[in-house]
Amino acid sequence: MMITHPRGLYSINYDPDKKLIYETPVGLWTKEDYNEYHEQYVNKIGPAIGKQPWAAITDVRKYKMSDLGDVMAKHTDWLVENNIQCAAVIVDSAIVKMQINRAVSSKFPQQAFLNEDEAAAWLKTKGF
Repeated sequence: MMITHPRGLYSINYDPDKKLIYETPVGLWTKEDYNEYHEQYVNKIGPAIGKQPWAAITDVRKYKMSDLGDVMAKHTDWLVENNIQCAAVIVDSAIVKMQINRAVSSKFPQQAFLNEDEAAAWLKTKGF
């Protein structure tokens, strides 16, 4: 299942065989953008996943960090409630990787990587 934002702010691709979501946020988001993205999870991804364990790879190399802590926290809570097991984040620099790995949420295992191969290898160790 592939979901893309009409203005190109994100793509979300769910692979039901691997129980893996690959998502790519792009640009600077408003609260409305993030809420619309979250609704895609609630209305489309959630029903597709059911209550199965699943994982995510998020490629943030083209995303501009936004001050959206409250809506991001709401989305993180939804991920946990819907059985996410772990998440790999792809970043564009070793400094960002280090910062994310120090600051990640403790609600589920997360790790930052510099490329998709590293992220996929880590997820494989987690069973995905």
